[in-house]
Amino acid sequence: MSPFIYSMCQKPIVGLAMATVALCEFPQLIKDAPLKLSEAGTVVTADVEVPVDLSYTLQLEVSNPAGDSLSKQEISILGDRRMEDCIEGTDLSKVSKQERASYGRPMAFKVEVRRKADNTVIHSRLVNTMCVASKWANQRSRSLGNIPLARGMYSIRVENVDAQTGLDHLSSNLALAPSIDRPLTAQR
Repeated sequence: MSPFIYSMCQKPIVGLAMATVALCEFPQLIKDAPLKLSEAGTVVTADVEVPVDLSYTLQLEVSNPAGDSLSKQEISILGDRRMEDCIEGTDLSKVSKQERASYGRPMAFKVEVRRKADNTVIHSRLVNTMCVASKWANQRSRSLGNIPLARGMYSIRVENVDAQTGLDHLSSNLALAPSIDRPLTAQR
């Protein structure tokens, strides 16, 4: 997508019209990249080409491959509370036991993004996720952060820091998709 078309997609009326005829679609840069949660130190790497200057959301998606609903134990591990309802910086010792359980188990991931042209690290973080970005009966997703990226080629590396027990038979994948509502703040 060209910068001109992208800018037109951001206009209230023109963007709506363009979106209805599918001119404003932003493809996922990573889709269904498997990441083993049961083993600490598992790594997923992917090379991506960023076509439009945007902020991109990296998500971990965990689902039951059979399509069955998640068990109560799996929901207690992954969480049931949406991120909007989680208050960042909350002292969890002051939260009721029932409310704390809805946050799910903390999960840690190392996320690193390098520009391919010069191997420069443009994003490096240890992310501790709690709460879910989205939820369905058979799936939960957690955000690993928003990463502003300018057009170009990048190498993305995600490492599972701790083994997560109790999720062995579930499928877990990474996805990197545009955050249309977040402006670009990356430097070229």
